[in-house]
Amino acid sequence: MRSATALAVVVPFGIDPESDLQIPLPIPGVKPVLPVPVERGPRPEAPLRERTSRFLQAVVEVLVGDRPARQLAGWLAPDVYRALERRVTLGARRAAGRRGNARVVSVHVSMISPTVAEVAGRFVHHRRSRAVAVRLELLPDHRDQPAWRCTALEWG
Repeated sequence: MRSATALAVVVPFGIDPESDLQIPLPIPGVKPVLPVPVERGPRPEAPLRERTSRFLQAVVEVLVGDRPARQLAGWLAPDVYRALERRVTLGARRAAGRRGNARVVSVHVSMISPTVAEVAGRFVHHRRSRAVAVRLELLPDHRDQPAWRCTALEWG
């Protein structure tokens, strides 16, 4: 019995199509086709992705002790800022001499709604991969202008 897929396969190089044997993969003489992600249409989160990449890099620099947490105070909700500051204070005692070389290597933005985005990222520090995730919400700033503010931060 042949499946619909088997009927659509062009059998190359003299392999008997009537046999019930499977065609060996990779098919001899045929270059494999690799799936490639293709982006179609406009990406509304593209500008946000660029900004969140820079924001995540700053957060990572705070986490590893290369940047003071107060530089991010304007972009963080008060409870998130306190948690980050507490982590930096505890981490500074533990990781003396382990600063530097942290870089964000991937960022993924998921738009939950037009005013809420969740961002997941991966960063490398001293040859170890770690994850960071933030929730950004479009909230009014001190001038009553909408601005993205980090309302949740997780790292591991």
